[in-house]
Amino acid sequence: MKFKHMSLLAGLFFQAAVYAQDHGRVFGSVADTNGKLPGASVAIQELEYTADTDLKGEFSLNNIPPGKYTLIVSYLGHTDLVYEVEVLSGQVNNVGTLNFTADSEELDAIVITSYQAPSQAKAYNIQKNAAGIMNVIASDAIGKLPDRNAAEAVQRISGVSIERDHGEGRYVTVRGTPLQWNSTLINGSRMPTSEGTSDNSSGTRTSPLDIFPSEMIEYVQLSKAITPDIEGDAIGGSVNFITKTAPDKRTLNLTASGGYNDQVRDGSYGASFLYGDRSKNEKFGYMIAASYWKRNWGTDNMEVVYNPNDHSIENLQLRDYNGIRRTAGINTGFEYRFNHSHKLFLRAVYTDFQDDERAIENIYNFTENDFSMRVRQGIIGINLYGGEFGGIHDSDSGKWKFDWKTAMYATDMESRKPKDSNSKHSSYLMSVFSTPMTYNGLAPDGKRYLDIDSPAGYQGDSYKSLAPRMNGTVTPDDMMLTQLMAIDMGSYERDWVGEMNLEYKPSDKFTVKTGAKLKAKYLERGNPMNIYAYLGGEDNPISMGSLEGRAFPYNGGFLTELGNTYSDAMMPGISLNQLGNLFSEENLNNPLFYQIAMDEKNPSSAASFYKGNEDVYAAYVMGDYKLNSQLRLIGGFRFEHTKIKYTGNEVVTLQDETVEIKPTTSTSSFNAFLPMLHLKYSPQGNFNIRFAYTRTFARANFADLNPTESRSLLSTPPTISRGNIDLKPTFANNFDLLGEYFFDDIGIVNAGVFYKKLENVIYTAQSFRVIDNSLYRLTQPENSESGWLAGFEVGINKRLSFLPGILSGLGVDANYTFTKSEMQVPNYSADANGEVIVTTSEEPLPNQSKHIFNAALFYEKGKTVVRVAGNFKGEALAVVQGNPENYRWYDKNFTVDLSASYKISKKITAFVEVNNLTNAPLRYYQGTSNRPEQLEYYSVRGMAGVNINLF
Repeated sequence: MKFKHMSLLAGLFFQAAVYAQDHGRVFGSVADTNGKLPGASVAIQELEYTADTDLKGEFSLNNIPPGKYTLIVSYLGHTDLVYEVEVLSGQVNNVGTLNFTADSEELDAIVITSYQAPSQAKAYNIQKNAAGIMNVIASDAIGKLPDRNAAEAVQRISGVSIERDHGEGRYVTVRGTPLQWNSTLINGSRMPTSEGTSDNSSGTRTSPLDIFPSEMIEYVQLSKAITPDIEGDAIGGSVNFITKTAPDKRTLNLTASGGYNDQVRDGSYGASFLYGDRSKNEKFGYMIAASYWKRNWGTDNMEVVYNPNDHSIENLQLRDYNGIRRTAGINTGFEYRFNHSHKLFLRAVYTDFQDDERAIENIYNFTENDFSMRVRQGIIGINLYGGEFGGIHDSDSGKWKFDWKTAMYATDMESRKPKDSNSKHSSYLMSVFSTPMTYNGLAPDGKRYLDIDSPAGYQGDSYKSLAPRMNGTVTPDDMMLTQLMAIDMGSYERDWVGEMNLEYKPSDKFTVKTGAKLKAKYLERGNPMNIYAYLGGEDNPISMGSLEGRAFPYNGGFLTELGNTYSDAMMPGISLNQLGNLFSEENLNNPLFYQIAMDEKNPSSAASFYKGNEDVYAAYVMGDYKLNSQLRLIGGFRFEHTKIKYTGNEVVTLQDETVEIKPTTSTSSFNAFLPMLHLKYSPQGNFNIRFAYTRTFARANFADLNPTESRSLLSTPPTISRGNIDLKPTFANNFDLLGEYFFDDIGIVNAGVFYKKLENVIYTAQSFRVIDNSLYRLTQPENSESGWLAGFEVGINKRLSFLPGILSGLGVDANYTFTKSEMQVPNYSADANGEVIVTTSEEPLPNQSKHIFNAALFYEKGKTVVRVAGNFKGEALAVVQGNPENYRWYDKNFTVDLSASYKISKKITAFVEVNNLTNAPLRYYQGTSNRPEQLEYYSVRGMAGVNINLF
């Protein structure tokens, strides 16, 4: 039986080989006056053979019987192009570049008058012909919006929302799924992560995208239902940033801009440069691009800390932030074509994000009866760097295609010393001054409450005007130095990647593709800290009044959006120069300072230091079968094996209060088998109905896998807090149904539904376990059994070209996504005897908003482009803490941006961009919206500049 099967297989290959020898191949590229066109459809009219151009605008039609044929080239925004070709037996026909002429760019009833329309046409053509459910943004379209980093560029896509840091987009989430359930790729490889300044970034797999300049992006591909050739850890979606590479013709593009931030009443500026060309024989191509953006930023922040039992206010914090951010990047691309069948490529990228953050914070401690002032400054630098080298090889017949690449990408984060600082540390510096203080307006029990939490007979504060109400006045001379902190931020992550893919086309209707990928990851985490406690006391005090001062608030006032609530509560801090002087070597040698080193040797901090290795071995097989001109079936599976090794510290506090620290190493592995099926039905050329079943997963966060264990024998029962190397990844069975119609005048209307059945959702659990014959209270991440997420999305992008005259340039671009989810969450409370009671409740997934929408009104006609865009994200559960009354929620947020450009000449375009026109705040609350935890305002900011495209 085995011999018969092998004979049959050999016979099929032999017949295919003979068939190929008698048939020919036609290949070439498609372009218009704006350059090569990806996503164009090329068909042989007589045979129903079709092929789509790739991202370089190239196509190949294979296994064509000898004869004379008519090629029909279709592309949104153009009338069809007709080209005659003759195929001889065994011949390879290079038809060169098939060009849409100026006449062919004119549609029957519509003339594409906007100079930016071709970019959107590229994106929609790629999306229309994609195998999976995908959204695409092209580089020029990114420039149509005031989006200066990769996160803000992606937020305009249907179902996408972002999280911000001091007003700038940082993290991307798709369809409301948790951040770590979405993968971010650079040229098809997972982008390594790094620690950011936001608390929710610690130890996660989420990439901070504000470090990635949007000017370096050629395309953004968002896959909501992936195919087997895409990395499988993408429950929410897979965002692939394709960097710019060698152009098809000589290109020189320059951009210069300047701007203003109203929050700090200060400016910003930016510039970018791109040059690329090809050799005379067109075999060698190269490109180098660079960008630089420096901006002043500011944030007015209020934070409130509540007692978890009665919601009394423990302290109120008023924080005035300002700083300078700098994003710089260099991107290069090289390509060498030996001939039409073989080429090599080399890409490299380097970005440097630097955030010089300064803050003065007034902290009103109602329960401790004191008032504190923190003054801090630190420069956090994050680098992304790496590159890839590979090749693409086609057989002369076009039946076989082989591509390969090896890549290395890494990120690191470090604290950096300001150039003019006298500090001996390259650290994030913080000083604390304090004085005793009592407060007015307290309840009979001596506590401060909001009105919604007030005990009977007491009227608390409104959440809209929570004031400190100090009992007396405070001068800088009253504030005494108590503590200095120098925090050394640091993390590192590096990925080595090797991959290869083999594609075989036995016929024009069927393609089989297989490939393998190896990724070796190494990471380090841990932020050492030096704390200097000042023990001078009353005999040798250092008062803030004796030091050089700095105003609070900084430019722009403080929380003026809330009226004059805090105008009398502000107090100046010390200057940044003075902060650096406090950390000079001479001052820190003062014997009245007591130093505490928070590092791997300190019991209080050893648990936060760990290293890890993750090796991923992946392989896939997929088939793409065109049953007829309307029906296409894509199916296959992906298999990923992950091997993990982590090293951390075990910290044990004994009953005599002595502490033991020893290294600990844990290993684990798991397999992920991921079947996938896509069905694409096109009853008309511009109309697709897509169905997809995909199985995907999300690996546990790095911090959850950290084997570090903190064990204390002092409490009853003793406690253990640790990571869990044996965590299973969260899996999802995803079902998607989507309909999409593409307008000839470059637009789309789409609607779809989706459902995700979840397994092994990861959460932090508390339980009682018997370990080493003793009962412990154990806190560690665990896997829950199940959960689900479902929703629908609708969208439209339509030029109102049917309107008369000048109004025909109007258009609308809007999309809405509704998402609902559920998972079981443990809740903890205590009875009268102090025993822990554990119950469960059904809660939405963290960071999942029910309602997300983008809406834009645009005008594009001739030389003018104007766009007003709004982005809305509904409320979302941010942190599960204690019981539902203590949950931290992200409040709804709606921002409005404006962009406009005018083409002064064929080579020069002027533009203006304005962000946050409505000055929308970022807001978090606890339990109910009338109990704020955090409130931030950023005011309006904008840029204006000029783009010069010399050639």
